[in-house]
Amino acid sequence: MKTAYVNKSLPFLQLSVFTAGVLLFQLKLFALAFILSFGLIIFLLLLSKQERVFSWTIAGYLTGSLLFLYGDKLLDALPLPYYILMILNRFLLVIPILLLVYISIKFNKSAIPYLRKPDWNSLIFFPFIWSGFHSIKIKYFLIIAVIINFASFAYSIFSAEHSFSLDFLLFLIGFSIVNGIMEELLWRGIILSRMAELSGEKAAVLFSGLAFGFSHMILGYSFILCLLFAVGGIFYAAVTVKSRSIFPAFIWHIAMNVFMILSGLIPFRDS
Repeated sequence: MKTAYVNKSLPFLQLSVFTAGVLLFQLKLFALAFILSFGLIIFLLLLSKQERVFSWTIAGYLTGSLLFLYGDKLLDALPLPYYILMILNRFLLVIPILLLVYISIKFNKSAIPYLRKPDWNSLIFFPFIWSGFHSIKIKYFLIIAVIINFASFAYSIFSAEHSFSLDFLLFLIGFSIVNGIMEELLWRGIILSRMAELSGEKAAVLFSGLAFGFSHMILGYSFILCLLFAVGGIFYAAVTVKSRSIFPAFIWHIAMNVFMILSGLIPFRDS
């Protein structure tokens, strides 16, 4: 009975370690984050026969994130406009993505199983995604969600001053697309998939959303704002698992980036 309880608790232990590791990393407590990660790997090696792909996913994410930070330091030395460096910074997310793809392949897992045509007619429920008093098809939910997001940014968008120069438009389009695609491949493409295999979709949606929100702290956003990003991450994950596809999250995330740039929440700087 005790062994069964331990085995049942291990998936949630791993999800908690991942979320804590992301938070520690964002607080720049890198050593503690890695000690926690590799401590989990050793624990599973010694005390459990459970599959260890997710514990290695944690280590791969932290290692990829550290290499990402190193690559960002190298970018700072390039004589390029600041907005171009911001776009290139988002391209560097390919480092943790490739590491996690490699780990997935080594464990004979499909790296990004949600990279497929969405089921637009799948239902999402309110208020609990899988259950509630109202349901709506994903295609309509996505339209309504984008409209609500635009409305929430509308005042800031229309009160902000933009020159709409070529540089600004390049940043608006380039950053929105690159950041949206890269973050979704990492978080809803790979991490959500590994979490769902470990503990089921409901826990995966919650923990991946929380970790996604915390992952923005190192960019200078406040803890409260990161919690709002976590709520967004939960809904990105929800539309992904309900539609069985990452493409609705691509669309939604790119639209959100556009609104954030137009509102000034993601500032444009050309020097």
